[in-house]
Amino acid sequence: MGILQRIGMWIAGIGGRSELAVAPVAVGLPEDGTSAWATGGGANDRDWTEMQSAYSDALEAWRKHPQAKRIIDITTDHVLGDGFRPEAPGVMGRFIEQFWAHRQNRMEMRLPGIVDELSRAGDVFVILFRNPGDGMSYVRLVPKSLILKIETADNDWETELAYHERRGPGEEPRIWLSPAHPDAVAADAVMCHYAINRPVGALWGEGDLTSVTPWLLRYSKMLEDRVRLNWAARVFYWFVKVPKAAVAATRAKYQANPPNPGAIIVHDDGEEWDMKTPALNASDAANDLQALRIMIAVGAGQPPHWHGDSMDVNLATATAMERTALRHMRRRQGEVADMVIDLCYVAYTRAHGAGMARRTPNRDLITISLPDLSRDDNKLLAEAAGEMAAAFNGLDAALKTGSRTLRERTLRHFFQFAAETMDATEVTAILDELDEAKAAAPPPVADKPVDDDLTDDETLSAIGRIWRNGNGH
Repeated sequence: MGILQRIGMWIAGIGGRSELAVAPVAVGLPEDGTSAWATGGGANDRDWTEMQSAYSDALEAWRKHPQAKRIIDITTDHVLGDGFRPEAPGVMGRFIEQFWAHRQNRMEMRLPGIVDELSRAGDVFVILFRNPGDGMSYVRLVPKSLILKIETADNDWETELAYHERRGPGEEPRIWLSPAHPDAVAADAVMCHYAINRPVGALWGEGDLTSVTPWLLRYSKMLEDRVRLNWAARVFYWFVKVPKAAVAATRAKYQANPPNPGAIIVHDDGEEWDMKTPALNASDAANDLQALRIMIAVGAGQPPHWHGDSMDVNLATATAMERTALRHMRRRQGEVADMVIDLCYVAYTRAHGAGMARRTPNRDLITISLPDLSRDDNKLLAEAAGEMAAAFNGLDAALKTGSRTLRERTLRHFFQFAAETMDATEVTAILDELDEAKAAAPPPVADKPVDDDLTDDETLSAIGRIWRNGNGH
């Protein structure tokens, strides 16, 4: 095989091209290759082998493709922000604080990895091991690839009761009970399952990279091709045209000692030299690569400039592109908050079931103050709240009614635009306190008019009398 053929095959990647994603394989199936354990899914769940292959591809893409990792990192950074900590009053709050900061859990450090896995896999399976001594639960995670089956209640497929975990070859799966199982109170450990991007009628979720991975693979292949072609562009060949009678002699002359770069070759008009290099047509490839990057950004639900692709857009366009992305992040933030609250509730409930906590579990008492998705949110919300308060104040002054209903509506809208939730009890309490303070305040003392004809000394004496009367003298 000649040198040109070998270079051509190397450029084409024949026999040596690496793949970003792996081919579908039967991950975790029994030794006979059947899917006997891959049952118990919902009506709209994909085949277990296909689902695990998609998870394997997403994990491989996250490890090898910078854009895939960046998509997951951006999601986690926006969702968790500067802090993500659950709170509750009294005994429950103290237990949750200990659970969150316990050296076996370290949830502040563990939570980013959990959110990463949730975005990659679409599912997280969390085990809570209960310490029989103090009732504290320790958090451990099982990868999605090891879960073979989800058992649900006969009369409610959304109530998950147990999970089957794949073990070693020839061993029966290990069964973990969910907190909803009747025997979960006495169990040493329970498994909690949380999913995102879950279609109606499905038990398993879908990762954020599932729809993006094929386009990441195409983009990776195109970039690899461009790298190979750019390398080949630096390789050039001399084509020497000579009379037919001199072909053999010229070949023997230059093949044994080809000219070095920069060498000066002197020949007569019987030889004609021509240099050949590959034509890349890079301008054509640029449009194709940008189209692939747009598909990746659309699939990720993130604007291209978040991935370092400015696309020559201005600030106004970039800001508009971020709105839908931030809405998606806010929805994901709510899903993660619900997951954290549920984990804390299950941990406290198991401690209460073991007699290690006095107060009755109440999930509604656990709250999380969600961090801001954008630094600009505070400024915009403050401006909106200020304008709204000024508008209602002007309306109240114009109507001259002192309406309590109007004041209540003003408070609600003010805190709504300030992104602070307030229930009816808090609004009533604030208005009652304002009314009590207003009733207890002494009536204002009207200033006595000062006669313009008074002398300076008389004016000062009159001001002194007014001041003494106003201060009770």
